Parts: sequence; C-alpha cells; structure tokens
Amino acid sequence: MPDIFLLSSALCARAAVTQADFTGVGNIFVLNSSDWRTATPDSTVGCLDDNGWFINYEDKKECGTFSRLDNYPYTLSSKSGNCTFTNQHTPANTDSHYGQSDHAWSCTSSYTADVYDELYTIDGFPYTFLCFGDVACFYDGKKVPSVGSTGSLWQFRWGSQQMGITPGHIQLQLLWSKISDSSKRIDEESIPGPRVELKDGMQVPLQGQQIRN
Repeated sequence: MPDIFLLSSALCARAAVTQADFTGVGNIFVLNSSDWRTATPDSTVGCLDDNGWFINYEDKKECGTFSRLDNYPYTLSSKSGNCTFTNQHTPANTDSHYGQSDHAWSCTSSYTADVYDELYTIDGFPYTFLCFGDVACFYDGKKVPSVGSTGSLWQFRWGSQQMGITPGHIQLQLLWSKISDSSKRIDEESIPGPRVELKDGMQVPLQGQQIRN
C-alpha cells in the first residue's frame, strides 16, 4: 500500500469517509464515472456479482455479498471464494494499449489471496470509492452489460499512447455499500490506506501512475 500525501481541502469539510467505512460485509456497485469529484450513487450502472462479474441488475439481490478481511492481507471474498485481478482464466483486456495482459476481476475458491489483491478507500472521499495499487481509483469495462448478461471489469491503465479510457470502453468506479459491520471490533488505525490531506482547488485525478514506454 503506498504511503503518500495527496494535497487537496474543501472536500475535507464535507466528506466523512474513513478507512473504517470499508470494513465488514457489503455490496460493490459500479458507477459510470471519469471524475471521482462528481461521481455519486446516481451514477450507478450495475454491481459486481458473487463471481466478480459486472452485471446490470433488476434486483439488488442479484449483487454479490463481499466480506473484507479484518486483518492482513485485508482482501475481499464472496461465497464463490477470494477475489483478484490475477486469475488468468478470465478475459484479458486485449483492446487496451497498456492493459492487454490484465485479466478481469473474479472470485474463486481455488485462489489464495495476497496483499496485491487488496482494494482500499481513501480518507476524505465523499463516498466509499474503492481503489487499487498506487492510488488508482478507476476501472475499465467494455460497456454496461444488458440485463441477464455479464461483463468484465479490468483495472484502468493509461500512458502516452492511451491517455484515457480504452477506445470504445467506459470508465468506471467502484462503490462499497456496507451491509453489516465486522463481527469483531476494528481498530481504525490498524486498517491500511494512503494518508490523504485535502487542499482546496487541487486537482487530484487518482488515476494511478502513468505507464511509460
């Protein structure tokens, strides 16, 4: 987990998200968003199911139920198993210039999670958005799936040859919606996450590091 400071402040007064908000059991909703500052639950276009697929639900009961480990490596699992972006049996993002070797998020009982599978939130967010890696808070999808079908969710990658979302794809965010707390008391200070200080007027894209080639 990167230990960094992102300077940014007007949001600090109105935002209440802390690391403790991303604990326990919850659903993960998918937002159509390219800017975390304007994203809200109204941007929801689906959710992740228990297998990790991106679905366009008719009933929230179709959405997966995920549990975050209370201790290291603080990873997510569902009734289908541990969740990861490294399952090579899932589709690769072959349309992406920089993400061609990336595989879709999935949850499977045959996988043993490690710290690189961890998702996290950032103190001061207006909602409990989920990030990965080096402060990267956006994801890549081909399209919003039709009701009854599934879609893949990949990590968002960018660089000089592809500055934005993969051409023809949609840029997404993930939103944690807590259903219940952990069965044991959580020490908020023990939950890992990047330290963030918000400063008024600062542009903080949270798109992760540019890939150089």
